[in-house]
Amino acid sequence: MSTEKTLEVIRTLFAKISSGQSPEAIAECFSHDVDWSIPGASDIAPWVGQRRGRAAVAAFYRDFGTYLQPQEFNIKSLMADYERGVALGSLQCQVIRTGKTIISEFAIEFEVINELITRYRFFEDTYGVAVAAQ
Repeated sequence: MSTEKTLEVIRTLFAKISSGQSPEAIAECFSHDVDWSIPGASDIAPWVGQRRGRAAVAAFYRDFGTYLQPQEFNIKSLMADYERGVALGSLQCQVIRTGKTIISEFAIEFEVINELITRYRFFEDTYGVAVAAQ
């Protein structure tokens, strides 16, 4: 997989998210057996945790709005080396249940094989997320 193709797949994912495409359309960027992880306390913040497969990714995007109200999501840097990609940025969102705000920088690690995301890791301020979710 070329570096350019990896970047293209990641940009397509962000374009689908930012244009409000359906959860199923967003999930088409991922392999059927994608390994997805957003580390954190899933008993406190139910949107974090491990997921496996395209259907689980679609469910994440379908349920996202029941937990969080996005306010800002900024990609500051996007880089790739063959099949590995990284996005760096910042986010701000409100936890709907508590009304508290999450403000965090983030890093997303991607692995792209055959023009599909096969591995996804979203790293953020997990302590800040847990505090806002309680």
